[in-house]
Amino acid sequence: MVRSRVVLERWECLLLRRLVGEGRWLLVYGRRKTGKTWLLRRCIGWELYATVSTGASCILEERGGGVRLVSVEECVRVVFEAVRDGGSVVVDEFQRLPSRYWDVFQVAAAGGSEARLVLCASSLGIARRVFDRRSPLLGLVEPVRIDLVDFADAVASLLEAGLGDREAILWAVVARDPWILAHVRLDREPWVELSEAAARIAPVARGLVGEVFEEEERQLTRVYEAVLSLLAEGYWRASDIAAKLAEAGLVSSDSPGVATGILNVLSDIGLVEKVPLWRTRRARVYYRHRSSALALLYRVLDQVEELGLPPSPEQVRSAYGVELQFNVGELLAAARGLRRGYSIQPDGRDIDVVLLDRRGVAHWGYEVKMGEADARDVDSFAEYASRLGVRRVGYVALEGVRGEPSLIDEVLDAEGLAKLAVKVSRARRETLQSS
Repeated sequence: MVRSRVVLERWECLLLRRLVGEGRWLLVYGRRKTGKTWLLRRCIGWELYATVSTGASCILEERGGGVRLVSVEECVRVVFEAVRDGGSVVVDEFQRLPSRYWDVFQVAAAGGSEARLVLCASSLGIARRVFDRRSPLLGLVEPVRIDLVDFADAVASLLEAGLGDREAILWAVVARDPWILAHVRLDREPWVELSEAAARIAPVARGLVGEVFEEEERQLTRVYEAVLSLLAEGYWRASDIAAKLAEAGLVSSDSPGVATGILNVLSDIGLVEKVPLWRTRRARVYYRHRSSALALLYRVLDQVEELGLPPSPEQVRSAYGVELQFNVGELLAAARGLRRGYSIQPDGRDIDVVLLDRRGVAHWGYEVKMGEADARDVDSFAEYASRLGVRRVGYVALEGVRGEPSLIDEVLDAEGLAKLAVKVSRARRETLQSS
């Protein structure tokens, strides 16, 4: 039976607990809705929690005490006194705090306090500003970037919550965005549930982008959203994305460099990732959504918002297989201590997962399939990947393989993949606990 409330246990919890326990001052940052606040509230022993609001006010919470709304000036005074007195303090939504107040933390640190201070922020430029050579916080805080929930952690947590092997793997693809769990039921296929929930949750995708960027960059939000839509539609080359942006009148040039700059910005905040390409002509990087949940939602966003039409389960499922392959690739790379890559060949075929070392040598190549595979197809893929120069070949078929393939080095079904996820998740925790 699936628990009504699923808690995703994360390795970052142990990391933050250890760093704060050592007395480090931290800047915890990353894309919105990745669980930063949840981690800080749950994993560190704070005494004062200050949340800077969008207005000129602040919410103050004391451990074991009440909650009060105060002005920013009063908030800064209370935080300063708590830090000066050696307390454990969190300042959430730190990007909203005017920089003229940052000197307060430098003064508090100069007093030789044993305080523990954690700043938490979500905007694009906050890390750049904090670590600028003119910043009073330079040298005082260490950066900790919070990404999506690790795929291995998501699978392990969903198994613990009562899902079966196949269900845990499939749901982990989108549950890595933890906010989505509050809006869906886990007792149905994810594409069925997402198709019905799209009208409720698709607008969240656009909202995530809207508040990511600071005021001076908001005029570019339309461009960023257009790029995210293009990625969801399957465009991955910078040149193709630049051409589409120029065609829509969103940029003045169709030069690939224009799109590369935008993609780099989206990568810095955690909305886009760059997957290394192996033996792919005229391309070294495959650009894609970092979040599979956002990729799927952006794919149907216009249909839901402009036409008022829900996507069909088949429409969502057709895109789900691609998202699965990249998530499984991340798990396999972590298990083998290699880099996840991808390969697109001139004949139109691809290798879903290529595991590369630092020199770019392909040690493993995998095909990933949501359903069942036939032994002949498995051996055909093994032959093909070996001819391209992959050293060892594996096949992932969640519903198993019919027959006995003879040319493959490894076959993983849902049970084998789930066991691997649990192993990777536990190993990372053990490493953090012993360090």
